[in-house]
Amino acid sequence: MEYQNKISQNILWNFGKQKFSTIEDFRLALNKYNEEIKGENFSEDLDLPILKINKVAIQYEYWDQSIEDIIEPDFLLNADNGQFFITAERLFKIRNQVHEKLKDDDHHFFEGLELWTGETPN
Repeated sequence: MEYQNKISQNILWNFGKQKFSTIEDFRLALNKYNEEIKGENFSEDLDLPILKINKVAIQYEYWDQSIEDIIEPDFLLNADNGQFFITAERLFKIRNQVHEKLKDDDHHFFEGLELWTGETPN
């Protein structure tokens, strides 16, 4: 199966923003944030099946002040329906995983995902 190299490049998010207890609250905030930043209506379909797999490894990086170095952790996400991820679910789950590490980091913005074809971390 062939995958796109980049996805969700036109969706913006600030991982430093507050936590959301529901995906519905997150959707509203995501829409508002994109409209404020871009100055236009946010028209992305957040129910679009974006990854047609049931699990995906995500890797990100952040600056760890205590060791003064970049850390590159990874984690595994599982699709709620056991078959594929929709855009809103994937972003909500990523946001929940990275918020604590990125909330005080200077670089805490989502600007899309890139497919990594190297060694599988999980």
